[in-house]
Amino acid sequence: MTSNGATTTSRTDRLLNASALLERLNEPQTAAALHLLLDKAELLAFSVSAVDSLLQRGETIADNVAASVHELRAALPEDGGHLTTQLIRLSRTLPQLTDTVEQLAALTAQPAFQRLLTTLTKPEVLAALERLLTHSELLSFLVSALDHLLARGDELTENIRSSIEEMRNVMVAQSVTPTQLIDAMVTFLPYFPRLVAVAPNFIEVIERIEPFIASEEFDALLDSGVFDPETVRLVGEAGDAFVASRKELRQSPKAVGVFGLLKALRNPDVQRAAALIVEFGRRFGRSLK
Repeated sequence: MTSNGATTTSRTDRLLNASALLERLNEPQTAAALHLLLDKAELLAFSVSAVDSLLQRGETIADNVAASVHELRAALPEDGGHLTTQLIRLSRTLPQLTDTVEQLAALTAQPAFQRLLTTLTKPEVLAALERLLTHSELLSFLVSALDHLLARGDELTENIRSSIEEMRNVMVAQSVTPTQLIDAMVTFLPYFPRLVAVAPNFIEVIERIEPFIASEEFDALLDSGVFDPETVRLVGEAGDAFVASRKELRQSPKAVGVFGLLKALRNPDVQRAAALIVEFGRRFGRSLK
């Protein structure tokens, strides 16, 4: 009884399962999925075969990967930390490098860039570029000077106009003809290179004495009579006499005592110099009051 009942129950379950399977197969989505699987049957078979082959060769593949890793480690330098740091930095800059490469690719695709490359391949162009790079500092100075010149263009134009106007007035006042002016310029031309050579030193001297010229002391010096022609001539004569006396004493040194000084006072030239010193002392002493 029990055996027959179990058999009946098992048969009933199989019938129910078969019925449920048929119901599932009759569903539209199930039928569509089966059709899709049947359409991809060849691909499924290839995939199953590839996975089976991969699983069968798993140990061989693992050994090959381990050997490759070992070879890679052997090829790397001993200072792996530095290389790792460089790789990390490279990975961080990859987005920027990618953008740069894309921009360069777009640039190199332009016809103008191709013409530029063709021009740069010429030996004479490369030689000219090398000369320019050699004198890059001079070029930078020239560009800065030109920029400064252009920035002051209006001021320079006005100065030139004023200078020409003043020159014209001077020429009219002095009755100088253009021909005479040209002759004077031709005469001056041989000295122009020397003037250019000493111009930096001359400018430095002007910059150093400019504060003194603008001071009250310089005005007092101009009014003091030091630059009077007679004063200048006298200072020049005294300087010449002092230099000549110094040369003579160097050639034949000698000492003069009290008696020698008294004897020298008999000389008319010495007497004139002594009279000048006495008169100078008298006048200068009077001014000290």
